[in-house]
Amino acid sequence: MAAFIPITVYLNHKPMVVASIADAEMALQQPWPLMEKPSRLEAIRMIEDCLAGHCSHQAAFAAFKAAASEQGLLKRKRPSAGLKKFDGVAEDLM
Repeated sequence: MAAFIPITVYLNHKPMVVASIADAEMALQQPWPLMEKPSRLEAIRMIEDCLAGHCSHQAAFAAFKAAASEQGLLKRKRPSAGLKKFDGVAEDLM
């Protein structure tokens, strides 16, 4: 099963790392803020299709990520210290 760059979703105020279709399937089985939201239901359908071999892993994972984003379950991480320094250097150059 394909692995992806891990994303963290927050379900019930607890982080859950999702890096594969199996992880996405487990996350979709948890309670979501809006269980009947069309994007969540579409992600479930696409994960099922993927597991049956009828959909690509990339498309199914993208559907999962879009559904999680739409419901505000993805949190952005703060930039690393190195990235902050790089941003400062870039600003100085402008």
